[in-house]
Formats: sequence, C-alpha cells, structure tokens
Amino acid sequence: MNPIQPPVRMKSALPYWGVICCALFVTASEVLLKMGVDDTQDLHSAPSWAEFHGLVSGWIWAGILCYIISFIFWLKVLKVLPLNIAFNLVNIEHIFVPLASYLFLGEMISPMRAAGIAIVLLGVLVIAESYCRVEERA
Repeated sequence: MNPIQPPVRMKSALPYWGVICCALFVTASEVLLKMGVDDTQDLHSAPSWAEFHGLVSGWIWAGILCYIISFIFWLKVLKVLPLNIAFNLVNIEHIFVPLASYLFLGEMISPMRAAGIAIVLLGVLVIAESYCRVEERA
C-alpha cells in the first residue's frame, strides 16, 4: 500500500463527507442570506427589482462566500460520484435548512414539516445505503 494514498475504506467515504460539507455550506448560506435580507429591509422604502441595496450587508457577503465554498465541494463530489447519486444525497440540505432556521432564526417546524423532513432523511439514507452496497460489490 502506498503511504500517500488513503486506505480504500477512507477513500470511499470521502465523497460522502463532501456531500455533507456541500449541504452544510448551502445551509449556512441560506441562513446568512436570510439574516442579511432581514437586516437591510428597512434601508430603502421603495423596493428595488434587483435588491442591490442588500449588498451592503456583511451577512449577504458571508452567504455568497458560503455558496462559493459549497460549489467547490460540489465539484469535488461530482468527480467521484455519479450525478444521480450525488444530487439525491445533497438533498440532505432539505433537512439542514429547516433545522438551522429553527435554531438560528427562531422559525417554527410544524408537525407536517417534521414528517416531511423525516421522509427526506429516510430517502437519503436509502439512496446512500444502496449505493454503498453496489460500490462494495465492484
């Protein structure tokens, strides 16, 4: 075994960490953008069609930076996972965003929404598990 190359088990886990990082940075971006929009909504009484006045907020810029970082992780994930698997796995952000909205923005999660989040989690786990089994056989 070459000491520079990661072990096979660790190598197969790397795309999943990339998916999680991608989803976490998208989540951070969404929360930061919401904070930025809330922070700048009183700057101008007349609505701007392009919302350029929002660019004065540091929250908005932090959100944009998180999107860029997420995009970098996404490109790395696409190098090692098929698109149909990666796209389905990154839907874990549909779990992270409501939870982050609850924790950081004080938004409520209704019981129906919680049920939907549980279904999304189950779907992501089923897709990840089935892909891992196929990958182990290869």
